[in-house]
Amino acid sequence: MIIKFTTKFTQNSLNLMRKIGYMPWRDPRSNTNSYIRHLGASYYPRFHAYPKLDQEGNFMIDLHFDWRRPMHKIGIKSTEGEESDVVQKEVTRIKSILGQ
Repeated sequence: MIIKFTTKFTQNSLNLMRKIGYMPWRDPRSNTNSYIRHLGASYYPRFHAYPKLDQEGNFMIDLHFDWRRPMHKIGIKSTEGEESDVVQKEVTRIKSILGQ
């Protein structure tokens, strides 16, 4: 789910993501940077976020919920859809912290 913000932030994306409880993470397989937030003591379930700026310079977050480790088999999903209650509650939490 894409969360778009119209407020111009003075902090960089690292500080904004830490403010909402996410920590930096580098995927060892694809070597890409993102941010994660665990929901319990184990590695999964977790939220996975990719912050970026849109063409107008507005801050946006591409948010996913990984409820278990990917199995890489056809027909087995490891992420929740955008409509799920868990994702919607996290969007509400993020917007309340960042003032949207």
